[in-house]
Amino acid sequence: MAETRYDILIWGATSFTGERLVEYLAINAPAEATVAIGGRSRAKLEDLKTRLAAKHSQTTVSISNMDIVVGDSMDQEQMNLIAAKARVIASTVGPYSVYGTNLVRACVEQKTDYCDITGEVPWARQMNKELNAKAEQNNVHIASLCGFDCIPADLGCMMLAEYAKRELGKPLLHVKGSIVGIRGGVSGGTLATAVTQMSGMVKLAMKGMFKRSSADSSSGDSNRVLTKRFSRNMIHYDKTLRRWQTFWAMSDINRMTACWAGRVLDYGPGFTYAESMSTKGLIHAVIIAVGFMYGAIFLGFGFIRNILYATRAIPRSGEGPSEEFTKSGFFSLHLEAFTESDVFYGKVSGNSDPGYGETIKYLGESALCLAFDTDDSFRPGVYPPSVIMGDALLRRLRDKGCQFEIGKAPVSARKAVDVEKKDN
Repeated sequence: MAETRYDILIWGATSFTGERLVEYLAINAPAEATVAIGGRSRAKLEDLKTRLAAKHSQTTVSISNMDIVVGDSMDQEQMNLIAAKARVIASTVGPYSVYGTNLVRACVEQKTDYCDITGEVPWARQMNKELNAKAEQNNVHIASLCGFDCIPADLGCMMLAEYAKRELGKPLLHVKGSIVGIRGGVSGGTLATAVTQMSGMVKLAMKGMFKRSSADSSSGDSNRVLTKRFSRNMIHYDKTLRRWQTFWAMSDINRMTACWAGRVLDYGPGFTYAESMSTKGLIHAVIIAVGFMYGAIFLGFGFIRNILYATRAIPRSGEGPSEEFTKSGFFSLHLEAFTESDVFYGKVSGNSDPGYGETIKYLGESALCLAFDTDDSFRPGVYPPSVIMGDALLRRLRDKGCQFEIGKAPVSARKAVDVEKKDN
């Protein structure tokens, strides 16, 4: 008799993000769901169960009854055995280019659906190149990029593209995203992953400050006129929001993901996406961009990180923002969408720390969506979440209070400032 599979396995459950995902699924998964926790250390997993079971005495899914699965992410044979134990695996173990490849390969081989919160788009694209054909053949759904990078931009652009085709009868050509308000923290695990990508991000920021951005196009060089029309400097004045814009650390990650989905879902010819962050003025915009570049350079040196760890200026692995801080966080992403002759607007926002409160919600609902909502509309393969889960995931997130809205009028400059000042 074949072994019964868990509905969801949380891989990396003892990480800062993984622990919060255990809590989220214990509270939000249906009572009949079977959830297991996994990682390298049985002792740490046992301790996690004990602590969280005492903290949450009554949950929909009992934490004390969650089984433990132990394995080494670097061992392909162990990953194959672990993938065979679950219908869906939600992974919080990064950097994914180091610790994620064997697990994704195992999931495709064992016909196990998968989601993660990586922001490592080149790695996700490499997994697509290597495994997409086999995943489609096995009817497996591998959804990377299911955190704050890149759900807001990814599902936001999908929402706008569907509106353009349904209501306007026109393809979507470009979306301009702007973070108009945000408050959030960072964990040690996220910082470790970011350090591995810092050099590329610094080059992007330096290039963008002095040169017009070359927005990634969903059809390569097939529509250079549109690419030129929507290009802009990294630091620029947004006439719609009436605010100066500057470099946003996640802009390149979100741009690549939105344009990847745009190609697969055919938003429109030459579809492009660009993203920046609103600031209080030109001087503020320059300070943020320059500060990011120097900060990224300094963090690239191990001895500087060690000093910052010792003084607790930055979090170590397993550390992150408190529950109180997470609850006080928020973000608001303003979207301006263009067809050939129309302009309309969208808004994506969340009412908790985007990197943890919202990310946990995004990943948890992605896992639940794959476990309990899958039907013929889900596209098998290795893709961003919009391509695989689409409207099913969008409905789930809206039901959990995530705002994904469309309107004919933009967020005003005054409202944008109010959003930024909220709870400050």
